[in-house]
Amino acid sequence: MRRNGQRQVHRGGEPFEELLDDIRIVVTRKSIKNLYLRVKPPDGHVEISAPLRMPDDTIRNFVRSRRPWIDEMRNRVQVSAVSQGVEGPLPLAQKWTEERRASAKRAMSAQLETLLPRWTAVVGKTPTSISLRPMKTRWGSCTPRTGRIRLNLELADIPEQFLEYVLVHELTHLRASGHGAKFQNLMSQYLPNWRQLRGELNKYVIF
Repeated sequence: MRRNGQRQVHRGGEPFEELLDDIRIVVTRKSIKNLYLRVKPPDGHVEISAPLRMPDDTIRNFVRSRRPWIDEMRNRVQVSAVSQGVEGPLPLAQKWTEERRASAKRAMSAQLETLLPRWTAVVGKTPTSISLRPMKTRWGSCTPRTGRIRLNLELADIPEQFLEYVLVHELTHLRASGHGAKFQNLMSQYLPNWRQLRGELNKYVIF
């Protein structure tokens, strides 16, 4: 949408919404650098956090480029609503049945058979244990004192590059606690595009 030949930009403040194709989008502008997208229950509308000066057309093009993922997430919302037979907000992620948990563990364990030896050699640190389990607020965590690493089973349902990023992130904590300059420098050494991967991973937050 343009006015007087210029790109339209809705400024910060109250969210604005519109119907884009057949998707209701709600955009909130914030003092951030990247654009973030979430599919929200119960109706599967799309909530977007966007930089203050990002043109509206850039946001629309981004939403359209993410259409396959959006459709998948909206389908999960609908399946959850039908299976639970209730109205109101519903969890976006699938329920953790024993079958799903076992399947996710098998998939991630197979991936880690290749990833773990490769990256422990690079980082120079080996965890004392790695546990795979559902996590509500994090993709992974590490306790440097004990060397224990925990990885979110949700990583089994998204591209392997994100499991690799989270694994490297947590292994790096065995050399640098916190997220300060040392940690960031090491991450840039191991995975030069780690910030891009982090931004892309945030789009998959479906808890």
